[in-house]
Amino acid sequence: MENETLINNPDNPTNKKSGILRKIMKSIFWCFAGFAGFLGTYFMLYLLLSYFSVEKVPTKQAPITIYLMRSGSHTDIILPKCNDLLDWDKYFPIENTKSKDTTVKLLALGWGDKDFYLNTPTWGDLTAKTFLNASLGLGSSSIHATYYYYLLTDRPTVTLKLSRKQYQNLTKFIISNIKLDKKGKSLVLTPKNTKILTENDAFYDANFNYNLFYTCNTWINSCLKVSGQKACVWTPFSEGIFYQYGK
Repeated sequence: MENETLINNPDNPTNKKSGILRKIMKSIFWCFAGFAGFLGTYFMLYLLLSYFSVEKVPTKQAPITIYLMRSGSHTDIILPKCNDLLDWDKYFPIENTKSKDTTVKLLALGWGDKDFYLNTPTWGDLTAKTFLNASLGLGSSSIHATYYYYLLTDRPTVTLKLSRKQYQNLTKFIISNIKLDKKGKSLVLTPKNTKILTENDAFYDANFNYNLFYTCNTWINSCLKVSGQKACVWTPFSEGIFYQYGK
């Protein structure tokens, strides 16, 4: 009888430890369940909203050619380096590249998390801190500007035709994402790891924060929307964008 009373006594140290352990295990379970539920909802939204389209705005004349280029999980938008509407050298000076070669014809732009861009040359260099800061929107962003002599043929590419007005809307959107100083000049960034830079590219400070719901591919999708091109309702991944174009 005495032993039974001791076992049922909530003040028994053994019972206290068991109760604490159950609470810890229960908390861990609900944390995992909540995380799994969040991931499930996130990917369900991705599959659903990437499938539905924002249709292209029809236009009579579309003399300006731009491109989408997919490099793994990332998408760049490729623009004419210079035309009568805008010379991108104003915001992304060729002088900031190693080659300083003014004969380049095309400019590829991508937007993303600054720390990821500047300090993560490969996926193997990705740290937990960088991943969490980027996912939660705790870091800042940058624009990667790469000049090309010709269009690359070793990766999926989509050709788009824009009217002059559509191109102007696109350039205004991109410029609004560039962080400028008081004189209206872009701010070039220097990566700590020199392996990140090639002969014809540079990084620039940008506005807004990267996060799970607004990624580098969401930014490209926004570029498509503002320029009246076919786009996803929402997508965080390159697969969603290229699904809309059958690639």
